[in-house]
Amino acid sequence: MLRKNIHLPFFLVIFIFLSACSTPQLSIVHPLKQDCQYYSLKAAQCKTEKQIIKALDPYKVIFIGDHHTQDTLHLNISKLIAGLSKNGTKVILANEWFYPTDNIILDKYTSNEDNTSQFIKNIRWKERMKFYKYESFGTIYKAVKDNGGTLRGINLSKEERKKISDQNLSRMTQKELNFYHNIDLKVSPHKQQVMPFLSHCHAPKSNESLQECSQRMYKVQVAWDTKMALESYKLLLDLKDNEKLIIFAGAMHIENKLGIPLRFSRLSNEPFVTIIPVEVNDKEIEHQIGDYVLFYESPLQEEKE
Repeated sequence: MLRKNIHLPFFLVIFIFLSACSTPQLSIVHPLKQDCQYYSLKAAQCKTEKQIIKALDPYKVIFIGDHHTQDTLHLNISKLIAGLSKNGTKVILANEWFYPTDNIILDKYTSNEDNTSQFIKNIRWKERMKFYKYESFGTIYKAVKDNGGTLRGINLSKEERKKISDQNLSRMTQKELNFYHNIDLKVSPHKQQVMPFLSHCHAPKSNESLQECSQRMYKVQVAWDTKMALESYKLLLDLKDNEKLIIFAGAMHIENKLGIPLRFSRLSNEPFVTIIPVEVNDKEIEHQIGDYVLFYESPLQEEKE
């Protein structure tokens, strides 16, 4: 069902703005009460899929956040990719799940050299993605392939992440050492956003405090974002006129433009937009979280209806 347009009354916008100025701890929020497919945080109004595709047309780079267990969200993203491709645009989907070394396997899938079963086996999906079923993400990959697009890996490998986590400098190559020493941990807003989710620290090392463990995990998180930004930038450099680059990663890597987008913007001044997933039952959303909201229904909501 399509949400009706949501317009914040002018006086309310001014009130919120002035309140935010006089009381810094308050943030501007958008109430979400009616049904819609997309919502523009800049215009404070709903958008249909057709309208969002038109709005995205000027942009070569699009960041889309993911909630990994949501089948309906993935179906909606696959529809967006198909819609973007209707005018001849080819989508390059840079995916958090894959590494640059996987690109040969990804090409065999999108070129139909390998079928889906072969792809799942060659990419070692069950080994890597123990908690997430392929069928859900497969709808996105199929949409890319069916419309002549390309899949690309952008993340650190498990081995690279472990070297960073262990601070195992002796096993790093010179390239890995240069990357390690240039990880920027001084972005305070990003740290404030992420650290509460790292406080659990389920696998502390011997003689390591909870705080030390959380800091170590945070460094890996930032390294993760930095690598994905770097690889996305490399893909941008080779982007053709009829191609769009979609960076698809967990929402926390994209929210508030503090994760991958921040580090991407340090490498390139190419304009980009961010799309953040939101469950239809959410009542409000912070203004700065992204440019657009993509709504989806969770399984529990679907069962109720």
